[in-house]
Amino acid sequence: MKRRKNYLILGISLLIISISSGFGCSFLYLSTKKEEPPIYNEIDNEKEEPQEPLEEKPVENTPVPYDNILPNIRSQYGNNNIVGRLEIPNIGIDAYVTRAMDNSYYLGYNYYNQYDALGVPFIDYRNTDLGNNKQINLYGHNTQNEKYFNHLPFIKLESYTNKNIFDSYKDIYLSIDEKKMHYRVIAIKIIDDSNNEHMKIIFNSKTEYLTHVSRLLQNTLYRDNMIEISSDDRLIVLQVCHYNPMDTYLLVIGKEVKD
Repeated sequence: MKRRKNYLILGISLLIISISSGFGCSFLYLSTKKEEPPIYNEIDNEKEEPQEPLEEKPVENTPVPYDNILPNIRSQYGNNNIVGRLEIPNIGIDAYVTRAMDNSYYLGYNYYNQYDALGVPFIDYRNTDLGNNKQINLYGHNTQNEKYFNHLPFIKLESYTNKNIFDSYKDIYLSIDEKKMHYRVIAIKIIDDSNNEHMKIIFNSKTEYLTHVSRLLQNTLYRDNMIEISSDDRLIVLQVCHYNPMDTYLLVIGKEVKD
C-alpha cells in the first residue's frame, strides 16, 4: 500500500513537471477571435431608367461613444483585478488584462483567481494611473508546446518578427474604464536579461523620459523611422518570451495616437 502511494505521488509530480515544461521563461493569453472579411452586396449590372440626382447631404463624422464593458466583465469573473482589454485585430489578439500587487501573481492564476499554469495577460503593477502613465507595460506567456498555442494570446506577437506583418499591422487598442486608447506599432525588439530599459516606467522629468525613449529604441529588429517620439507622447510595451535565440524576450512597442 505504501509503494502504491509513492507511485501516485510520483505520477502527480511528473504531470506537473510536464505541464510546466511547456513554458521557457517567466513572462508570457486570450480567446482568439478570427476577423471575418466584410461582406459586400453584389451590384446589379442591369440598366435602369435615369433618375433625378439626389441632393447630397453632408456626412456627419460623429464619434461612436465608448461602451465600457469592464464592470460587467469583473462581475462575471468575480475579479476586480481585470483592469482592461487588449485588442490587436489583425493578428487575432483580444484579451482581458489584469493587474495585481506584483508582476508574478498572474503568471500562474486565471481570471477567476484560480491556480492555472497558463496564467493570463497582465499590466505592470506600477501602472496605477492607466489614463496618464507615460508608458504602460503588459506581459503574457509564450510556449513551444503546440498543445497550449490556442490558450496563450501573446504567442501571436511572434508574428511581428515578420517584416511584412510589422509594416502592415500597426493598430493596438487598450480599453480601460475611462476610455479606449489607440496605439501604432513603432518598433520590434529582441532582448535578453541584460537589457531591461523597457522596465523603467516612472519618470521624474521630460528629459529623463526622452533619454529613456532613445535607449528603448536602440538596437531594434524593426523600427518605423517616420514616427518621432516627443516628451508629450505615451508608449505601450508588450513583452513575451522568445525562443530565437533562446532565453530572450520579444518586445512590441507602440505609440499612442489621437483618433
